[in-house]
Amino acid sequence: MFWTILLPYCVSFVLGNKTDERIPFFHGHVFENSPPGSKVNGLSIPVKRIDPQRWCAKSGMHLKLLGDRSEDFHVFAHHKRGHILLKTSNVLDREERAEYFLSVALCCQSCASAERVVAEVASIKVDVLDTNDHEPTFQHADVKITLDDATALRSVVYTVKAEDIDSGKNAELIYYALPRNGSFYVVPKTGDILLVDSILGLAQPIKFSVFARDHGWPARTSLNMDIEISPRQWPALPQLDNGLSRKSRSVPEPVLITVSEDASIGSVIMNLHPVRFQSASFELIHPDADNSPVTVSRDSGDLVISRRLDRETKPLVEITVKVQDKRGECAVT
Repeated sequence: MFWTILLPYCVSFVLGNKTDERIPFFHGHVFENSPPGSKVNGLSIPVKRIDPQRWCAKSGMHLKLLGDRSEDFHVFAHHKRGHILLKTSNVLDREERAEYFLSVALCCQSCASAERVVAEVASIKVDVLDTNDHEPTFQHADVKITLDDATALRSVVYTVKAEDIDSGKNAELIYYALPRNGSFYVVPKTGDILLVDSILGLAQPIKFSVFARDHGWPARTSLNMDIEISPRQWPALPQLDNGLSRKSRSVPEPVLITVSEDASIGSVIMNLHPVRFQSASFELIHPDADNSPVTVSRDSGDLVISRRLDRETKPLVEITVKVQDKRGECAVT
């Protein structure tokens, strides 16, 4: 019974001595761009924790900072409070250095030279916190795009990307376009530029600017990135000779349209106008309406998604539409 009690006591005694020899650790922070002389917040070292009388019993205590870039701070003792504090000596930049690992050294009489240091009595880490002092910048120059005017709605035609060298919320970006237009939409979180309205038949380029703004306070906005998108008309249906009235003729080159499988039912993916007829009607002849995921409006020529698309089961859908003059002069397949 005696050894059962004595053994835990001895182990505790040894561990206790080991703990007392550890150098105490302290942690503080300061915001970047703070003026010299700014206090390091959250850092206060009680003088009794470093036990200066143990090292300098007969002379005064002097403190010295050690470590890489320790000259960016100065250490002093607040005698009324009995604490050791740190203040900045220079303006700090988080993008240059985000954290400091320092030691507080103790000297007796003076710290005129490194040889006078008798002990390192505290270990310190100082975090340099970010302020929103940088604007987002785009990685690309201004962009000019030529886009097929038969491009499917909700297609991503381009993605803009900006960078912000700040951190945290100060580096989180959203994107937006000015002036607003009805044809393209910039997704705020991703910078994707989506086609949201048909550009079929448009002759003039669409111009707008994209900006990036961070979530800092106050928020900072990038310079503009100019976007110019020029619609390119898809090949028109072939002209028929006068002798081919009322006779069907196939289109030699099919029109390829790319559609996202996420496109919702009811979405208009393109319009078959313009055609050479002043008054035309449109009819889906292959496949039949029951087996096709796309329908065509008889009067407007809109191609509309009628059922959910699935790239894995059917990556390509081929359809044939008959375009006919309502006056009955000719027909084209």
